[in-house]
Amino acid sequence: MMSNINNKKEESLSRKYFKKLVLILMLVQILDTYSTIFPGSIPSFIANEFLLGFSKEEQNSIMSFAGSIVSIGMYFLFFNQYLADKLGRKKMLAITVFGMGVATLGMFLSINYIMYMSFVFFLYFFFSSDIWLIYINEEAPSKKRAYYSNLLLTVGLIGSILMVTSRILFVSEANPFWRGMTFVPMILGFSLTPIILTKLKESSRFLEIKDDLKKRSLIKDVKALFKVENKRSFKVILIMSFCYGFSGVFMGLFEKYIADIKALPQFSVSIIFLLTTFMVIIAYIVNGFLGDRIGRKPLLYLWAALLPLSVTLWTIGATIPENTFIIVLFSYSLTHISYWGLLGILRLITIEILPTDKRGTGIGLRSLSGSIGGTVGLLVSSGLILIVGLGPTFIIVSLANLILIPLGIIFIKETKGVDLKFIK
Repeated sequence: MMSNINNKKEESLSRKYFKKLVLILMLVQILDTYSTIFPGSIPSFIANEFLLGFSKEEQNSIMSFAGSIVSIGMYFLFFNQYLADKLGRKKMLAITVFGMGVATLGMFLSINYIMYMSFVFFLYFFFSSDIWLIYINEEAPSKKRAYYSNLLLTVGLIGSILMVTSRILFVSEANPFWRGMTFVPMILGFSLTPIILTKLKESSRFLEIKDDLKKRSLIKDVKALFKVENKRSFKVILIMSFCYGFSGVFMGLFEKYIADIKALPQFSVSIIFLLTTFMVIIAYIVNGFLGDRIGRKPLLYLWAALLPLSVTLWTIGATIPENTFIIVLFSYSLTHISYWGLLGILRLITIEILPTDKRGTGIGLRSLSGSIGGTVGLLVSSGLILIVGLGPTFIIVSLANLILIPLGIIFIKETKGVDLKFIK
């Protein structure tokens, strides 16, 4: 009788803690989402403040080239995720959150383009680090991993709403105070750090294997990734991540493109960012609902096909004088749905093809491959922009996503319903 009472108490405490974990990870994802997208919402204002004296195409080429250099900062995500297998999920989650706060403080204090981009470089060390994703997937029931992952992603869209609200408040043609947009990530970053350190427990799955993890080296861990049972699928995921990263040039320069061709006023751009945020919920709902029903692979094909199609639609649609706002809103929303939907599926498949003791390192290597693709894409784009212009460059590089469809059909293993404990 006493044993049953104790078991019920433990179960109740476990449920209570899991709810607290989900709530804290929601706030982390709100911070992550805000930090990831807000630099891409203000490039025209950065150019107007720091790159006066250059033509628009020269500004675009410089910003694309600088973006390629800064994107190298995302290579450090690999080490963040590797260290999650060494130091633990909890410590690395706190470090990444604090790092985002420090980076945005530096952006606020920037007095020239080099200083600004240096802190964007530092910001890239920490956002999209996926530590929260490892945490929730290791603590959630196996049949609800996609549900909880996409629940956090959906709630994280509050970060997008906060970003757009900040943009409306602080940024316009008459009042280009883009520094005001750093307030939210600074506040969240510095306040969440002590909460994580004092309120969260280490992941239960990590605690089971932490002693073994401490004995291993980075080189051996990376080599071991290519000896796992699903090594072929993992190699292909790395290629897919490279192509995905290569295609993402538009994420940092969409607003600059719209401003350059004077397609829409800044208030309309802010409204598009806001409405697009709500549209991205579709991607998370589809991934969360259908991912556990029809599988991961059909969604991979869907998003990979829609991404270049939608980029082409808004790139051309922005040049059409009539109904410009509606055309750009619809097609750019579709771009965000497919872009974030595709990233979610790539992340989920990566987690589900790797064993627990290699999961952090494997997710880090996937992020690194995507970051290298982003660097190469921006470098190629900096030259293409001077030849064909910014809009056609968006279309050309987005076509890389079509490669994911045949790669997925031939090489990727379906991971729906896989129990992470039995992956070798």
